[in-house]
Amino acid sequence: MIHYFKFRQDLFDPQPASDVYIKRPPGRGWPEQCPPIRAANSFGFDLLANFDITFTRTRGRWTVRPDVVIESDFDYSGAEDSHGRPLTQQFAWFWQKGQKLPHVISDNVYKSISNQVKISSYLFLRTDPNELLLMTGIPNLNRPWRTMTALIDTDWYPASYPWHTVIELDPTQTRIRIRKGEPLCRIIPVRRDTYFAKPMTPTDFDEFFSRGQQWLTTHGTAEHESPDVPPGTMDITHTYSRQQVRSRFMRLI
Repeated sequence: MIHYFKFRQDLFDPQPASDVYIKRPPGRGWPEQCPPIRAANSFGFDLLANFDITFTRTRGRWTVRPDVVIESDFDYSGAEDSHGRPLTQQFAWFWQKGQKLPHVISDNVYKSISNQVKISSYLFLRTDPNELLLMTGIPNLNRPWRTMTALIDTDWYPASYPWHTVIELDPTQTRIRIRKGEPLCRIIPVRRDTYFAKPMTPTDFDEFFSRGQQWLTTHGTAEHESPDVPPGTMDITHTYSRQQVRSRFMRLI
């Protein structure tokens, strides 16, 4: 389970992902009509942009407008006998040339990552023991920026700051806008475990292939209408979607 706390309660919660993110004109064969693609699109939770923001590139350097900095709606004090005060958190910020913290960036490395920007989710996140968070882009959605993929140990690392995602802006663009409510990234809870890949034996494959042919005979519909389709081709479109068992992602109140 993902446990979260918002930096400010008027900000966005994680949202269950959606089947479709692109409004298409009429027609058949759009990627989102494929059941496995729809299942991938909706697998996980989306973290949304809490503010409108625009990146502008001039003479090889990016700037961000507006430069949003907000305060938390709770107070923090480093000691019990001192008065607390709100925390502050910037919405978007770039790597700094010559920076030392949170880690060193060499000048030659900075040139390669100067199109990257960190955007705050304004969410404190943790998971149950042996559960990690895979943070990645929204599947099958092309934009003039991409989300860097990361696997976060949220079960043991008690980050004292809201998590951010790192995106990389397309350097061929001069202006990129991210709108409030737009999904920044996808988070997917995964188990920490040992996973294996093992080749089938000829006997295993024979059983597997025979089972597949039997399934096609039982559930498929022979395609007779199109001369371009090889004889014996089976249509499983509706059967696959009916038998598919999809995971569910819900936000508990």
